[in-house]
Amino acid sequence: LYAKVLSQFRRGELDILIGTQMIAKGLHFPNVTLVGIVNADMGLFMPDFRAAERSFQLLTQVAGRAGRGEVKGEVLVQTCTPFNPPLMYAAGHDYEGFYREEIAIREELKYPPFGHMMIVHFRGEDPEGILRTAAELMEKVRPQLDPETIVSEPAPAPIERVKGKYRFMAAFRSGKLAPLRRALRREIYSVRRPDVEIYVDVDPISML
Repeated sequence: LYAKVLSQFRRGELDILIGTQMIAKGLHFPNVTLVGIVNADMGLFMPDFRAAERSFQLLTQVAGRAGRGEVKGEVLVQTCTPFNPPLMYAAGHDYEGFYREEIAIREELKYPPFGHMMIVHFRGEDPEGILRTAAELMEKVRPQLDPETIVSEPAPAPIERVKGKYRFMAAFRSGKLAPLRRALRREIYSVRRPDVEIYVDVDPISML
């Protein structure tokens, strides 16, 4: 169905195409002259340090669908925060400006590429049991931390419950995470925890 609709739109049999961000990437429609982006703020406030980057990338990709033929295109953006930097830079196609502002924030907060990040995920059916397990693990690995490590204590994940299981996560940011990685590997695999699943994500692509 997806391919059929796109083919019809490309041939001009459909005048309006409504979809998710899937239609923003890799599609070439020379006859598109108007693109509308609804609720452009939605991705900006996700609890992920790459939220601004992803929003800027998506907005510029969607805007790039308009005006690919001989007729100049127009892009309309619905937003409650029109002066938010990613939106302003995307509106001006200012890649370098966005990069300069975003990279300064990353450096100040020691986010990648200025440091490494490690997320420890805890998952189970009993939230109180998960927190007890997380607290015990944190107590054991804390002596292995580099003094400059920034720690975010175990807390509910942005998507707190999936398939009946609660999700919690702890985050670590530092330039030296190798000792912590070894300590976590030792603690996770040496003690059997049947009620709580624990896994580690180093330099995660997504924090959700």
